[in-house]
Amino acid sequence: MTTLTTSVTARPASAASTTADAVMRGEPAMDRLRVGVLGPPEVFHHNHRLTFALRKAQALLLYLAVQGGMHPRSKLAALLWPDSEPQGARTALRNAITLLRRLLADLDPSASPHSHLLSEHELLGLDPHAPLELDLDVVQQAWHQAQRLSLASSEEQRAALVSQVQHALSLVRGPFLEGFWLREESGFDHWVQQQQQQWQVRLQVLFARLSSWQETGGELELARATLTRWLALDALSEEASRRLMRVHLALGDASAALQVYTTCRARLAEELRVPPSAETVALAEHIRATQARQGSPPARPTSAASVPPSELVAPLVGRAAAFSQLVVRYHQARLGQPQAVLIEGEAGIGKTRLVSEFVAWVKAQGAEVLSGHAFEMGGRLPYQPPVADRTVASAARIARTLPGSACRPRG
Repeated sequence: MTTLTTSVTARPASAASTTADAVMRGEPAMDRLRVGVLGPPEVFHHNHRLTFALRKAQALLLYLAVQGGMHPRSKLAALLWPDSEPQGARTALRNAITLLRRLLADLDPSASPHSHLLSEHELLGLDPHAPLELDLDVVQQAWHQAQRLSLASSEEQRAALVSQVQHALSLVRGPFLEGFWLREESGFDHWVQQQQQQWQVRLQVLFARLSSWQETGGELELARATLTRWLALDALSEEASRRLMRVHLALGDASAALQVYTTCRARLAEELRVPPSAETVALAEHIRATQARQGSPPARPTSAASVPPSELVAPLVGRAAAFSQLVVRYHQARLGQPQAVLIEGEAGIGKTRLVSEFVAWVKAQGAEVLSGHAFEMGGRLPYQPPVADRTVASAARIARTLPGSACRPRG
């Protein structure tokens, strides 16, 4: 997929401080403008939602808010009125500007006339010093911070970034300018399509990062909630479906995992006329095999109401760092670097739960897990504790992979 990029200008560090500075200088303080474009467009001025008599006037304001900077009037006229003669397009642009100035005028009639719109010669834009809140700015900042996080980051840094990303994603109501078109082959509509692709990619990164941090931190219920919301916003994302399937499996709900696969397959067939990828199919087969070994009931449809809200489920408080270390060791082992980890601590601090949830997570990754208890009397038989409770077939297969093993199951 080709990522289309457009510039997004930096906003003032604090709109409130900008307003206060203007008052101290004796300048008129403008009312706050809040623009939401991740979903159906929303524009609020001084906490009042604006309605637009001209759709293209709204399109003009949205374009200026997202792009930032100053733009030639001729470019804006061609962008919004491509089928009109240049003179007619400029006249229509002036009418749209007049409408916006009325909508964005200060509510205080005693104040000097002022507007968020800034006009300089043949250029038009939004005043960069005006108090403007744009949801894209919050998402953009979270995206940049997420790119910088490394494995060496402290737990405090991770927690702060998780909070920042959660706040950014809470502002997302849908795709960029969902359902907002001029319904003609205009440059504006092409711009919307480009922006939708760009922000879809960035939102995918944020949802993937957040769910990964939650998953590797042992917060599986939170990861499930994040992935469920990701799929609600991007129903055709196979990556989100696979991640949610693995989390359901790690939580011991193979039926829910297979229901996610069934839904994914149906959506791909209906909307794209394609089957799921080989990776998604293989994961579903792995889950079915796991379900068969455990004797679970067949998959059945589940509703959102049957999923317990994540805020009611206690996370592994204070154990995220330990869980993350176990995940790192697991990936090292997969690279052919055997690992041994000792978990110790006082009774009641959550060692057993930490291990149980990590084992469930590892199984969801498709790994074979051996578990058992060691006793002094079994010391002469290598690998007896973990292999003893396996079926004959699986024990024989596992035994062949253990170096120097004398353990050979008898049928």
